[in-house]
Amino acid sequence: MSNEVKKTTISQEFKIGTLMILGVILLFLGINYLKGMNPFSKQIHLYAVYDRIEGLAISNPVLVNGFKVGQVSNVTFSSKGDGSLLVEFTIEEAKLKVPIDSEARIYSSDLFGTKAIKIEPGITKSYAQQGDTLLSSVEMDITSAVRKELEPLRKKTEELIKGVDDILVNMKAVFEDDATQGLPSAFESLHRTVITLENTAANLDGLVEENRAVFKNVMSNVDAIAENLNDNNKQINNIIKNFSNLSDSLVEVDITSTLSKADKALVDITQITDKLNKGEGTLGKLLTDDSLYQGLLISNTEVQELLDDIQLNPWKYVRVSLFGRKQTAKMSKGDIKRMEKMIREEMDKLEK
Repeated sequence: MSNEVKKTTISQEFKIGTLMILGVILLFLGINYLKGMNPFSKQIHLYAVYDRIEGLAISNPVLVNGFKVGQVSNVTFSSKGDGSLLVEFTIEEAKLKVPIDSEARIYSSDLFGTKAIKIEPGITKSYAQQGDTLLSSVEMDITSAVRKELEPLRKKTEELIKGVDDILVNMKAVFEDDATQGLPSAFESLHRTVITLENTAANLDGLVEENRAVFKNVMSNVDAIAENLNDNNKQINNIIKNFSNLSDSLVEVDITSTLSKADKALVDITQITDKLNKGEGTLGKLLTDDSLYQGLLISNTEVQELLDDIQLNPWKYVRVSLFGRKQTAKMSKGDIKRMEKMIREEMDKLEK
């Protein structure tokens, strides 16, 4: 009786233990399954070493071309002791072949900064096996990218603020100076200048408006000239051709001998001009000596006086008697000048 009770007790304890073990196994499998790891699929474990992992944690996904193929299984410090991190991750797709030169890149999979590993396939034909280590890199997250893009803007803003500060300091110095007392008058003068410019612009507008017809006629004349040139294009071509023929003819002429003769003629003219300036020869004496001019002037004066005397006293030269009446002598301008000359000479003698 006691043996039967003992067998029954052992059987129950074995069953309870077995159920507990199965429960733990199922719990472990369930938790891993919920984490995305399928223990019944073929898996390979790969590694990558990073200087920093930017918040990468266990169970973060591993993706190829945006499709989840595994997850991060462990993160530890590497055996080098330099602070680098060894990340272990699994790939569960049996059909996926990962080239050995592929790159395991950490990046932000969403706007909240959740990290994941993205496999960038390589080009080699050798494929990674269990326990191999891939190349690693860390992609800049959104915050860092935005910070990097805004860094130049921040610097420019700081420079702008500094420039505005300098301008404000300079303006303060200007307005605190005694010279600013003349600013109102300067602004008033500037205002008058602007008004004058506006009036000038208005006058120019009016002038253009008034002469619009003239401008139109001018443009019409220009069009007519252009049309005339177009109509006479053939004649213009003939003229140009004639000029071309003339230039060809001039080229054929002996220019050297012609220029030589012209130089000789200029030398002769220069010699003649020098002789004239020096008063040599009859023509030179006429140009340099004014005695002929003075003689001609005196002769002209005497002839004029003679004509005046003949007009006043014709009886001196022509003896004509009208009815036996004597002609009364009158003094001409020449007689008066001669008398004045004689009187001046006598006065000069008396003074001496």
